[in-house]
Amino acid sequence: MTTDMSPRPPVPELWQALDEAAHGCTPTTFPIERIMRRSEAIKRRRRWAAVGLSAALLVPVGVEVVSLSAPAASHTVTGADPQPASPSAGRETPRSDSEVRIVRQGQRVQAGLGVWYLLKPTEVCDAQSGDEQPICVGDLDVNQPGTVPVTENSYPLPQGVVHILAYTGKVPAARITMTEDGRTTVLPIVRLAGRPAYVSTYAVSAPEDPGQRTQSPRKLDGPVFRVYGADGKELASVGGW
Repeated sequence: MTTDMSPRPPVPELWQALDEAAHGCTPTTFPIERIMRRSEAIKRRRRWAAVGLSAALLVPVGVEVVSLSAPAASHTVTGADPQPASPSAGRETPRSDSEVRIVRQGQRVQAGLGVWYLLKPTEVCDAQSGDEQPICVGDLDVNQPGTVPVTENSYPLPQGVVHILAYTGKVPAARITMTEDGRTTVLPIVRLAGRPAYVSTYAVSAPEDPGQRTQSPRKLDGPVFRVYGADGKELASVGGW
């Protein structure tokens, strides 16, 4: 006598129970729009990191190295978020050092038009309005040989282009400027405590012309950002594509 062990189809009652359970399940919403935005931001990160490396090769090598523990007592520290720089400032601003703001690790900094960022010891993390989790780029350790002096990310929006930059050269920055259409604006410096040679800044430039956006993600006459030391020497620059 043998036992029939072949599989048998479910009885009608089981089919009905499985069908009712399947209809009662609510499918999970797939966050495809947020994933696409993060993917685009990551691609921009890689693109601007390569641009920053090209700018690094143009920086003169004979720059006097200043100790990273140099005091910043001559700078003004503010507690409130300063307004982002805009090309509507008109004539060129007087030559002066950038205003310095010291923030805590992970503290949000408003860059303008809803874009925000935060600083970590070796990373800069930014996001658009409505995003709770920023995308980070690093390693930006100033003690690492061959560190790219300036990295830059941008958010082209209808009202303007929001720029976020990080300078990690070995000489501390005293002044950062944005030059656009012949006008120069002094930008604020935002950094963590005890890290004078690792600073960030932000600005809002004029909106891009959609007709100029073909293969290049930037307008051809975009702003130029320059970093200066305490002695007035240019340490690094990026932009002007």
